[in-house]
Amino acid sequence: MTHDLPESSSPTTSPSPDSLSELHPPSPTQSEAMRPSDVERHQEASPSGWPVAWPWLQANTFVPTWLPMRLRHPAAGYLLAALVQLAVAVINRLLNQFVPTYHYHGVLEVLAVALIAMNWGAGPGVFAALVALMLDETSVLPTLHGEGRLTGGDIIEGVLFMAIGICLSLVASTTERSRRRALEEKAAAQAREAQAREAALHQTQERMDEFVAVASHDLRSPLMAALGFNEVAARRYQRLTAAIVDTQPDLAGQVEAVRTTLTDASQSVERVGRLVDVLFDTTQVRAGKLELHRTPVDLAAVVREQVLALRVAHPHRTVQLELPPEGPVPVVGDADRIGQVVTNYVTNALKYSQGDQPVAIQVARDGAWARVSVEDHGPGLPASEQERIWERFYQAKGMYAQSGSGTGLGLGLHICKAIIEGHGGKVGVESEVGKGSTFWFTLLLVDGSS
Repeated sequence: MTHDLPESSSPTTSPSPDSLSELHPPSPTQSEAMRPSDVERHQEASPSGWPVAWPWLQANTFVPTWLPMRLRHPAAGYLLAALVQLAVAVINRLLNQFVPTYHYHGVLEVLAVALIAMNWGAGPGVFAALVALMLDETSVLPTLHGEGRLTGGDIIEGVLFMAIGICLSLVASTTERSRRRALEEKAAAQAREAQAREAALHQTQERMDEFVAVASHDLRSPLMAALGFNEVAARRYQRLTAAIVDTQPDLAGQVEAVRTTLTDASQSVERVGRLVDVLFDTTQVRAGKLELHRTPVDLAAVVREQVLALRVAHPHRTVQLELPPEGPVPVVGDADRIGQVVTNYVTNALKYSQGDQPVAIQVARDGAWARVSVEDHGPGLPASEQERIWERFYQAKGMYAQSGSGTGLGLGLHICKAIIEGHGGKVGVESEVGKGSTFWFTLLLVDGSS
């Protein structure tokens, strides 16, 4: 007859390490030899109460948004819970003394728990219930029975109150957490939508820039051909005019009309060409590919050349020029691009000032910098507009052309800023409403002299 032996007493089966550790505590050397991963797994397998309670308290403690910033701290909810329940305890004690028939002291305590839980979460709500229970058992209820005695009914009532407080705190906290989560999800959805709109706008802007670049590039060839045809027509017109006027003087009026038509056609083609150049430059600025052919130039000579051309184009306007007495102003830059900036500044000054008002251009040395300024007597710019006028497509509000053609596309100053900053210089404006404006730019002198 055989008897089955327990596995632990079987001579062929060695005891497991877990059973050994239960029978014999590990020696100090064994404890020191335990790997950190073993310790972490042991702690995770048998967590204590506080590591479990602390994350729960963190997840169930809110900070109301209506509080001032300096009071938005999680501990504020627990402090307020204690103060509110202390105030409720004082009120209940006074009611017990002066209103003997009052037996509803738990109503105010439950309301306080609900108020705390809805604003600060389940953590402060449960804490408020504990404080209320403690104050009830030590301060309020003993006054109802005299001699500080508690009855069994009081203890049962306290347990029920604590259960109600915990349930109420959990329900209120869950509701508030759901509301906050919904608000966060809504804010996240709005942020994603804004990012999507911004990405779509950026993509649309890139496609528009690409289209403008291609269109302006492709338009240059037919415009150059049109300008060439106009020049050929003008030369032929001059030869025909000499022959017709001598042989048929009565056709002089018709010949003059043809000349006017040719002149208007040439000016229109030139305006379209300038517009195409502006659009092409804008796309180059956006792409960071604005070409600058830098060479040593005399800034004073560049400004003088542009002013002479503008005087010819605007013979009825007074365009004053002041150059430094020291002579040349050497800089390194693209003479054509710098001339483009000067022309834009002066053209704007002529456009936004009355026809009888002069425009003053000054070239001066300012330390290691050369400074070019264009002063007009126009309506002036408010301080809020002086930064925005350099933005692309922006036109100052309330600004209307006083003479010459109408307003443009709002690209000229944007391109001027890109050109000057590409040279390492700066642009700016000094203006006061009703007293005119002074647009300026600076470039570094080659010799760095003052």
